[in-house]
Amino acid sequence: MCGFSIVRHSQVARTKRTQDELNSELPSHRILSVTEEELARIVLDIHDGPVQYLFSALSLLTGVQNDLAETDVRADVAARLAQVGMLLESSLYEIKYFLGTFRPPEFRRRKLVSIIEGLVVQHEEWTGSTVHLETDSVPDEVPLAVKIAVYRVLQEALSNANRHAGVAEHWVRLWGEAGNVCLEVADDGRGFDPPAFDGTPDAQFVDHIGLHGMHDRVALLNGTFKLESSPGLGTKVTVSLPLQQQASVDAGDGDAP
Repeated sequence: MCGFSIVRHSQVARTKRTQDELNSELPSHRILSVTEEELARIVLDIHDGPVQYLFSALSLLTGVQNDLAETDVRADVAARLAQVGMLLESSLYEIKYFLGTFRPPEFRRRKLVSIIEGLVVQHEEWTGSTVHLETDSVPDEVPLAVKIAVYRVLQEALSNANRHAGVAEHWVRLWGEAGNVCLEVADDGRGFDPPAFDGTPDAQFVDHIGLHGMHDRVALLNGTFKLESSPGLGTKVTVSLPLQQQASVDAGDGDAP
């Protein structure tokens, strides 16, 4: 009975400590954490649902094709079935690419440098481009919300560069400076006229939604976001995120992604 009381007291104390830590977290930081947790759930749901159905459909189709191969099926029917198979395979590939891109890494367990190195390797493998990564004086202990923001900003910046810059070489710097974590992503691509981030209506908001997303994510953490670009002169994204103001809540959320 005494042993049960000790265990029970420990559980209550841990629960209270976790709740106190969560309550102390700034709303903006919690938004980022919850968003990543929800994203992880969505990715899992897609993998366990539609992806499995597509695999089953492709398997059934292959069986039908094998059966028909032993009959005098019309050539146009066989061609259409082959086209259906190709569409299913292409859909599976695109969904798997999407899931791999948006599946959150183990933000809590891994250091920021390790997370960024993994993202760079993933980007190079999937796009065939080259990313020159330089890190310097990055703190080992970085709050969860900052890890998430840096990762997502870099992911979006590299994706934009791959799709729009017209070059296959990019430069990334990650460093710690005066209580901040800083990120710079640059390329020598075709460049563009960047949008304003001062609340002015953006006629091309849909085209720039990724850029606005990066800016807003950084703003949630009271960081600074700078976008430099011009047609023909490449693009550079620079981000600085303060560490000092972050609530110390990382220990309180267990093993969430």
